[in-house]
Amino acid sequence: MLQYITKRIIQFIPVFFGVTLALFLISNFMPGADPIQMRFGERTPPPEVKAQLIQQFGLDQPWYVQYGKYLVALSPVKTVDGAVKWTGPDLGTSIYTGRPVMTIFLETYPYTIRLALVAIMIEIIVGIGAGVISAVKQYSFADVFVTLSTSILVSLPVFWLGLMLQYVFGIWLKNATGGAFYLPISGASSVAFPDWVHLILPGITLASVSTAYAARIMRSQLLEVNNQDYIRTAHAKGLSDNGVLWHHAMKNALIPVVTFIGLDLGAMFAGAVLTETVFNWPGVGFTLARSIFQRDFPVVFGGVTVMLFAVMIINLLVDISYAFLDPRIRFGGSGE
Repeated sequence: MLQYITKRIIQFIPVFFGVTLALFLISNFMPGADPIQMRFGERTPPPEVKAQLIQQFGLDQPWYVQYGKYLVALSPVKTVDGAVKWTGPDLGTSIYTGRPVMTIFLETYPYTIRLALVAIMIEIIVGIGAGVISAVKQYSFADVFVTLSTSILVSLPVFWLGLMLQYVFGIWLKNATGGAFYLPISGASSVAFPDWVHLILPGITLASVSTAYAARIMRSQLLEVNNQDYIRTAHAKGLSDNGVLWHHAMKNALIPVVTFIGLDLGAMFAGAVLTETVFNWPGVGFTLARSIFQRDFPVVFGGVTVMLFAVMIINLLVDISYAFLDPRIRFGGSGE
C-alpha cells in the first residue's frame, strides 16, 4: 500500500507542472484588458503609479521568470534571515484588491466545502438509492421513472436548471403563496433565513447531473453483478434477497460508483464555477470566475493551484478506498 501511495504522489508531480505551466502560457499570451487598468476601472491611473504596480506584481518580467517565482513562493519552507523556516505556501497578492490570495481562499473555501458536502450527500443518498431500487425492481414503474428522470437530468445544462429553480422556488412560489413559503435564491446568508436554507437550491443544482449519473452507474453495475455465478450460488444456499444484495452484490457493484462519486467530490471541492456564479455563492468557483473577468492573475493562479491539489488528494483517497471495498484488490504487489 505504501509503495502504491508513493508511486501515485510521484505521478502528481508532472501533472502539477503541466497544468500550472499551461496556465502561465495561456495567461501571458492571451489577448485582453490590462490587469492594472482593470483595478482602476474607468479611471486612468497616473503613469508612475501604473509603472510601480507593474513592477510590484512582476508583470514587466518574462513569463518564465514569473513562473519561477511562483514555484519558489509555493514552497512551504523558505530561507528567512539566513535560517530555513516553515513559512507556508505563498499564493501572492491580488492585483484587483491588494489582499493576499491565501487570505481570500481561506475565506471562500469553507463555503465551497459546505456546498460540496451537501451536494455529495444528495448524490450518495438519492443517486445510489435510486439506482438500487431501479435494479431490484427492473422493468417496473420505478425503474422506468428512474431511467427517464436521469436521462432528462443528464441532458439539462446546470446553469439553466439553477435559473429555473430560482424562478420556481424564489419567485413563482413566493407570489403563489403570498410570501408564506419560498427559498432564498442568492448569497450564503440573510436575515430572513438560517444559513443552511441557502444551501438547498445550489446544493440540488450542483448534485443534479452527478446524481443522475450515479443512479445510472449503480443500476447497470448491480444488474451486471446479479448475473454473476457467486450471486446465484448465494441464492441457492437459501440466503434472502436482501442478504444477497447487501452482503454480496453491493460491495462489488459499488466500486465504479465510488470511483465516480470520489472524482466528483474532488471536482466539487475544486469549486463549482457555474453553480456558485448563478447563486452568487461566495466560494472558490465564484471567486475564480470573477477573477478571470478582472484578469486578476495571482488569484486565478492561486485558485487553480488549490483546485489541482484538491482533485489530486481526493483521487488518491478514492484509489485507497478500493482496498476496503474489495479485499481482492492489492496495491504494490507484482502480479496482483
